[in-house]
Amino acid sequence: MLMQSGALRAIAAAASLSLFTASGSEAMDASEPSQAARGAAQIERFAEYWTGAFSNELQVASEHNSLDPDYPEAIRLNRDIRVYRLEAPAIGDTVLYLEEIKMDQPDKAHRQRVMTFVWHEDLGAIEVQQLFFSAELAYDRPFLPPEEVAEMRREDFAQAPGCNLFFAWDEERQRFKGGMRPRLCEYEHPVSGPVYAEFDMILDRDRLWYRDRSIKIADGSIRGEIDGFSWLRFDRLSREPVLGGGDRISREQMLRRMPVMARMEGVWEGEFRRVDARGELIEAVPSRVIVRFLPDGEAYDYHQVNITRPGEDGEQRVESQGKWDVDRLRFSNARLNGWAQDLASDPSGLTSVFRMMFTDGSGLTVSEIVSLSDDGKRRMRATQYIRDGRIARRTLIDEKRVPQ
Repeated sequence: MLMQSGALRAIAAAASLSLFTASGSEAMDASEPSQAARGAAQIERFAEYWTGAFSNELQVASEHNSLDPDYPEAIRLNRDIRVYRLEAPAIGDTVLYLEEIKMDQPDKAHRQRVMTFVWHEDLGAIEVQQLFFSAELAYDRPFLPPEEVAEMRREDFAQAPGCNLFFAWDEERQRFKGGMRPRLCEYEHPVSGPVYAEFDMILDRDRLWYRDRSIKIADGSIRGEIDGFSWLRFDRLSREPVLGGGDRISREQMLRRMPVMARMEGVWEGEFRRVDARGELIEAVPSRVIVRFLPDGEAYDYHQVNITRPGEDGEQRVESQGKWDVDRLRFSNARLNGWAQDLASDPSGLTSVFRMMFTDGSGLTVSEIVSLSDDGKRRMRATQYIRDGRIARRTLIDEKRVPQ
């Protein structure tokens, strides 16, 4: 993952790495696995963590929603990363293929790398060997289908040993951390002259962070860096590099991002108690609510059915469909549009909020807070209907989970 322009001039690595913890290089005792087995296990875990689809959209949304001034160091540009695992024996035993896409150029791969792996027992580290498609066109390249890349050979790529990456496992934080060795990845920039690249990265099961910049060798000044001096944070969208059915995020990752809403999946029965603006009871209506998060590949991510029985006229049924949108679930039905989001500031982790607006021209907006019991078997909802800044009515709902 090299910031480069023009031909690479790599310097061979010689010094030991200072970034590795002492635990990463401790000698194994007789009861530990062999060096080969230990290295293979670490490489497999690293490849598993890095394979999939990632995006920095949550970080960008947070920056856009911030009330701070628009500092140039802030993250403002959406980027996606797709990492494929290839069966490519002519390239290596374990092979990953990475494409990074900037949303201001969605038809090109801003970065395009093939990576193979070597375990260094003496360092307790994985060396990621970066293979470049072309030194002449290092950035903003046409997309290449992974099946075509898998047919290539190692000789088809440009290599720069000084620009390889080294990663050690952090047992306490359950993540990999590493990057380039200092001042070894050099290249000739057509304007700035000799430049070296700096790259650091952190990788865990569901996220990766990286920072990347280049330094002018002549005076030590910064030639360029991504979005100021910030770390870019990418959250996992899927364990597969390609999503289907119009999905932006996999069901698994969506439920991980909204754990309170995830616990609400199922069937709930209770009573809607509707009161007027003064709190006087209008009616009490038996209810049944069915909440489903749909499998990957469906047209929608979410489906909810509200069934009420207001009287002898039979039941009323309202169906809502929803899609994940960066940091919340957006949904709609025949009467309204809205969104739902876990209340992150609630330390109990038991509260979600809903915000809705009627589409019939009535001007009604709806705010709802939903609280789960500790055991997840009951939920309590308080819904306010507001028009022109005044309460129009409220609905209080107590429900219990029932078998589907």
